[in-house]
Amino acid sequence: MNKYSIFEIVSIIDESLYSFRYVGEEQHEFARLFDLWRDAEYLEDFFEAHKTDLSSEFWGEIDVLEAILITRKEANRLELEILNVAESGKTDRYSTLSTLFKPLYNNPLKIEHFEKNKLKGKNRPSWLRIYAIRIESNLFVITGGAIKLTPTMNEREHLLKELGKLEAARNFLMDDNNADLEIFELF
Repeated sequence: MNKYSIFEIVSIIDESLYSFRYVGEEQHEFARLFDLWRDAEYLEDFFEAHKTDLSSEFWGEIDVLEAILITRKEANRLELEILNVAESGKTDRYSTLSTLFKPLYNNPLKIEHFEKNKLKGKNRPSWLRIYAIRIESNLFVITGGAIKLTPTMNEREHLLKELGKLEAARNFLMDDNNADLEIFELF
């Protein structure tokens, strides 16, 4: 069994936004992320554990309580925006999920099939990240997300985990044995 075995793909907004649920997890990733990002106790533990990153010059020495408030507010706004754009993108080709999500790596040479994408929160700078696989301009599958306080994903274990989930999800979608999934009926 793969370290990040996919149990199912859950529809959030039919024909537009989906989310992976991994083996051993009760929730799909979209719901899990936003529940965590609203959970003051989880956020306090997270920011206390990453206090050094949070108090760096880049973040302006934000304290833990302020970070919790910023995260909860940004998470609420971000969730509504994603859901609204996923719905509107069904009929408005200028307001699709591709206007929110960007390739994981900056300056790609071309759009890849099953491209790895990220979405940053709107606050500048923002530490909220949602990771997804792009199927079409308004068809994405959420693979996970994280609070990213460091310049790269290679510096913290929780971010490396998200890279692993992205790769596992992409491989799962590219596997011809999974071509009978509901999501593939859309294109």
